Amino acid sequence: MSQPDFTIRPMASAEAFELSSLIAEVVSTLTYYNDAARRSEIEKYSASSLLEYIEEDADSVLIALSDEKIIGFCLTYYDDGLIWLSWIGVHSDFRRYGIAQKLLLEMEKTVRKRGAHKIWCDCRTVNEPSKKLLTELGYRKICTVENHWYGQDFIPWEKPVL
Repeated sequence: MSQPDFTIRPMASAEAFELSSLIAEVVSTLTYYNDAARRSEIEKYSASSLLEYIEEDADSVLIALSDEKIIGFCLTYYDDGLIWLSWIGVHSDFRRYGIAQKLLLEMEKTVRKRGAHKIWCDCRTVNEPSKKLLTELGYRKICTVENHWYGQDFIPWEKPVL
């Protein structure tokens, strides 16, 4: 496939069900998460919970669209002066086109207006694509936390927003 045309914007209420389905599809295929982690994360991002996110903060759920279909997402929330980056994901047919990078860059533009000074997130220690992307965008590895969420190893990351 050639480079797809896509746009990034906040999710509209009417798109919550479609996005919830995409999140479930993306998360269910992640081999570096165990079954308990996949189940829990899929349950956490139902259509109703996504609607609650955007009701509290319209910039908390960004989506990438191509031909009016949601192909990617960036889920965040305000956390005591910080922005917690919960998830970044792209439909498998649209990976390696810079969509995740563009989603993160768009999210970073919202941080200051949301009253935060830093972004933080985590990824599995074996998630090489996320580690590469976060490093390229200037996120700093804080440490490695072994036997953490769902009994798995994670790396917390941070990026101050100036």
